[in-house]
Amino acid sequence: MTIIEDQQAKYLIKSLQHHPSPYLIFCKDDGVEWMNQSAQYVFDTTEISDIGIAPIISHGTSKKIEAIGSSFQSDLELSLRKIKFLLRSRVHEIPLDKEESFFLIEVLAQSEAALDALKNTISCLENDRIDMAYQKQYDLATGDLVSVETLLRLRDEKGDIIPNDKLIPLVEGESLFSLVVLASMQKLKEVFEFKKKKKLDFTVYLNVSAYTAMQENFCNLILDFVKENNLNPGDLGLEITETAELEDRSRAAEYFEKLKKHGIPLALDDFGAGYSSLSYLRDLPITLVKLDKDFARTVSEQDTQELVRFVVTICNNMELGMLAEGIETEEQQKTFLELGCHKGQGYFHHRPQFLKDFKEEF
Repeated sequence: MTIIEDQQAKYLIKSLQHHPSPYLIFCKDDGVEWMNQSAQYVFDTTEISDIGIAPIISHGTSKKIEAIGSSFQSDLELSLRKIKFLLRSRVHEIPLDKEESFFLIEVLAQSEAALDALKNTISCLENDRIDMAYQKQYDLATGDLVSVETLLRLRDEKGDIIPNDKLIPLVEGESLFSLVVLASMQKLKEVFEFKKKKKLDFTVYLNVSAYTAMQENFCNLILDFVKENNLNPGDLGLEITETAELEDRSRAAEYFEKLKKHGIPLALDDFGAGYSSLSYLRDLPITLVKLDKDFARTVSEQDTQELVRFVVTICNNMELGMLAEGIETEEQQKTFLELGCHKGQGYFHHRPQFLKDFKEEF
């Protein structure tokens, strides 16, 4: 008799079949034996054989399990067709008799939107629907290209772009997102090959959140990429967003200093918005400050101009670069130049392009 034929397991299956959270039943000897409809939706399969889970170690005493079972939270290693990743789960070990038990696995997600984001991320990884767009950054006085920002783009099954704010904030806290970072870096290889072929000299900035940048293996991933692709200092840079995540400032400084020493410039994105703080300029080895696009929208106003002058003074005193985002008109560009900000990006200069179209402009 398999686990799912047991009367107790049958009751669980009936009660959890239509539960909004994904559930799976895992047997120590036979692997995954069942999943509910929510799990079928997230993993896009009805085939048990598509899913593998690494052996689970019991966290409770045998006496406790025999009596009432046990429950614990764990990052389980899951393999799904083409990919392998850690999955944040709550594991319930349920006794069948004194000698046997099985695991009921609940996939943890905060909301229905988070489950959709998890499903879409898995699908994009498995079907190579991860792409990068590129937006040029200019010297506002000369019009020369100085750098390029890369923008992560994920597509749905129809090929349409999934808005980043509908996906990334919901999954970047999952270990799965490290696979997205790796996939985006693989895409970057193409633009560096193009740069070398054309003998172009500009920095390519990879846009990453502070949360991603603070993951334990992130520095090594970046440094390995630089070494494997024989990049020169200044070829690759990082734009750090959502600095509210930088709670451990000393650890962030250590990580970023290591990257800077290897020739990787660091830009502080969306400066002046949300939780961005002047103290980041003091505590972190930043090389470039990027003014939030709201400054461009209101740069004709006196108050905004005073703030821009203030940031210009700070950047000049600290020998930092400065760039204005969101420039959409010639008047905005002219005003930033007059205020002392000499670099910028926005639709007035260049709209983000995928690599094929980006290459055609050189």
